Amino acid sequence: MAGTDVSSFDCHGLEWSSNFAAMVQRVPIETNSNAELKPAAAMAEAGGFRNILDTLWSSRDTEDGSLVRQENEHLASKTREAPLVPTDIISDPRTVASLCLIYTSMQWLASGLARLRRVVPQSESSKRTSSRSQQTRRWTLLELSKSTSDDAAVQLPLNQESATTFDGIVGSMRSMALDALFTLQVDMRCGVAHMAVRMLDAPYLLPYPTNNPNPEVLTLNSDLLSSDDALHTYLSEDEHSFMTSGLAAFLDQLLVTNASRIRSMDANGCGRMQLNILVLQQNLKAIEGDVSLSRSSQFFELFVEGADAIVARAKEAGGKVEFSLDECKVLVELCHSEGLQSTQREPSVQAKKNLADHHRQLEDCMS
Repeated sequence: MAGTDVSSFDCHGLEWSSNFAAMVQRVPIETNSNAELKPAAAMAEAGGFRNILDTLWSSRDTEDGSLVRQENEHLASKTREAPLVPTDIISDPRTVASLCLIYTSMQWLASGLARLRRVVPQSESSKRTSSRSQQTRRWTLLELSKSTSDDAAVQLPLNQESATTFDGIVGSMRSMALDALFTLQVDMRCGVAHMAVRMLDAPYLLPYPTNNPNPEVLTLNSDLLSSDDALHTYLSEDEHSFMTSGLAAFLDQLLVTNASRIRSMDANGCGRMQLNILVLQQNLKAIEGDVSLSRSSQFFELFVEGADAIVARAKEAGGKVEFSLDECKVLVELCHSEGLQSTQREPSVQAKKNLADHHRQLEDCMS
C-alpha cells in the first residue's frame, strides 16, 4: 500500500477531528477571544479524569461503584468551583445525535480497517512495488463494505513504515470515538448539575403549599428524556448503560452538597423540595432503572423534624450519622433560616443565638 493511500485516511481524520471540535466549542464571549471547549469536552480529555472514564468504560461490566463515586465527586467539585451557564451544555438534539454518530462511525471504521491490516516482508513489498507499473489499485472505504466469502480475505499490504502510520490513524479514530462518547456522558451530568443548582437557587419561603414542582425540575426531566431517546436511537444497550448509570446517584449527591445555596426554607418550601425530589426520581427510574434519591429525600425529611431533633439524633448516634458535620450544619441553618430572614429584630436575634448553640453541639459530638 502506498504512503499516499495511508495519508488519504489521515487527511480525512483531520477533517473529522475538526468537525468534532466545532461541535463541542463554547461560543466566544468576545469576537477576538480564543475558542474554548465546552466543560464536558474539556473535562473528558483531561488527564486524571480521563483515566477514570477510561477505567469506567473498560470495566463497565464489573459494577464497581467506587469508580462511579470518583466520577461523581470530581464532577460535583468542578461544577461547584465553576458554576455552569446554559451555553456550557450541549443541549441541541442534533448535536447529540451527531456526536453519537461520530462515536459509532469511528468505531466501525477503526474496526474495519484493523481487520484489513497486513504487514508484508520487505522482499514481498519490493515485488509489489515493481509490479505497480502493470496494475495500480487504490483502496477506498468501499472495500470495507464488500463481503469476503472466498478463502482469501481482502487485506491492505503494508510495509513497516506505512504500518506505523496506519496504526496511528486507526488509534486516532478509536480515540476520537471515545472522545465523543465520554463528552456525551459527562455533558449529561453537567446538564444535571446546572439545573440542580438553578432548582436550589429558587425561593423556598412559600406562603402556601403547592402541588407543582419547580419549573427547573420539569426542564431537567424533559432534557434527560430527550437525550435518552437519542441514546436509544444511535447507541447500543451497553453504551446506553454506560451513559446513564450513576445519574441518580450524582443528582442525589448534588442536592445535599449544594443545599447551602438555598437561602431560606419553611415547611411549605420543604414540601415543594420533597415533591421535586419525587418527580425527579420517577423520571430517572424511566431512564436508569430501579434507582432512588434516598439521601436527599432523607436530608429534607430531617428538616421537617427540626433543629433540636437533628442535634439529638447526632448525639444519640455518637456523631456517626448519615451526613457530614458540614451537611448537618447546613441543615440546621435551614431550620433557622425563616427566623434569620425575619425583618423583626427579636426573632432574628433569637434565631442567630439558637443556630450558634446548635452548631456548637454538633461540633462537640461530630468533630
